[in-house]
Amino acid sequence: MHVLMLNHNVIWRSTFFRAFYFARELVARGHRVTVATISSDRLFTPRVSEIDGVQVVETPDLGISLARTGWDPWDSLFRIAYFQREHFDIVHGFDCRPVVLAPSLLLRYGRSARWVSDWADWWGRGGAISERKSWIGRVAFAPFETFLEERFRWLANQITVTSRALYERCISMKLPRDRVHYIPSGANVRGIRVRDRVECRQALGLHPEAPTACFVGFVQYDLELVIRGFAEAKRTLPEARLLLVGPENRQAQRLIRELQLEASISDAGPQPFCEIENYLGAADILLLPMSDNLMNRARGPIKLGDYLAAGRPIVANPVGDIVDVFRGEEIGLLAADTPQAYGAAIGELLAQPARASQLGQNARRLAEQRYAWSAYAPTLEAVYDRARAGF
Repeated sequence: MHVLMLNHNVIWRSTFFRAFYFARELVARGHRVTVATISSDRLFTPRVSEIDGVQVVETPDLGISLARTGWDPWDSLFRIAYFQREHFDIVHGFDCRPVVLAPSLLLRYGRSARWVSDWADWWGRGGAISERKSWIGRVAFAPFETFLEERFRWLANQITVTSRALYERCISMKLPRDRVHYIPSGANVRGIRVRDRVECRQALGLHPEAPTACFVGFVQYDLELVIRGFAEAKRTLPEARLLLVGPENRQAQRLIRELQLEASISDAGPQPFCEIENYLGAADILLLPMSDNLMNRARGPIKLGDYLAAGRPIVANPVGDIVDVFRGEEIGLLAADTPQAYGAAIGELLAQPARASQLGQNARRLAEQRYAWSAYAPTLEAVYDRARAGF
């Protein structure tokens, strides 16, 4: 099959990983796959490369910084013209922002490609958009976001979803059950290795022995829970350290100063994905905060798979599908989404390095045996076959 995957994120951010990891596994199974994602800097011309056998096209976009998230009419028009030149058996669109939706519909109806729509986040109707800080984003824009993600999926030949919450939302919208397929995100065991903690800390210039927790994330809705939880953990473990990896967050920096945690927190800022393995390897435990809200209940965080692959224990919250991963598997701790409960779990694991090490080994084994992206490739192939057969 010749497959086009359309993504609305800048390369190496957010749902790009879901598309790319699926694409990489399909290539390994003999298919031709192109992934379209947004360039971080191109305005008028694309950047085309091949990564692990996947053709990656970074399309030009006129959005500025974080505005490069799939809304630019020029990017949409460019994709329509650029991808009209080839025949694709399947167009797999990841969410329904305009740069995904417009070319998906035109290829579906103009070039007879089969359209598979992936639903990876609950954006509108009380979802992620309600967590935004600006009134325009949170209130005024909500109806349009909801319209895009609900109105057009009726036209898709098949639908893939990343969480059970999104599956149930599809069913509540009266979409046919036999067209909706739950395919969670996997673990990047091919790209993330279990690294030696001492070597990673030496490479990064971190304290060689201090018990260290790490949070990695481009999306930082729950970063406050991490910082306040860490402050609680330090009450019983004063030597603890916290490593943050991600974009600049001024509110987080103010909170760190307010809690007088500057000496105990290292903020590495944004890092290229090829360096993330070092930061994961430098940690004793990895933090995956998920406050109990609709947005998080519908998420299937790709970061969970990276954490499992890194072979470190995870401290998370019992929200959404993550509960299923922890159920019956000793890979870390689940705690309530309060600073006190979350901090207690962080401190508990940091104070028990032998236990943390064993939990980390369990996490890597689980990643390899159950959650590797390769395990989901046959299911995705079957979805594509159903789309091509006209189901």
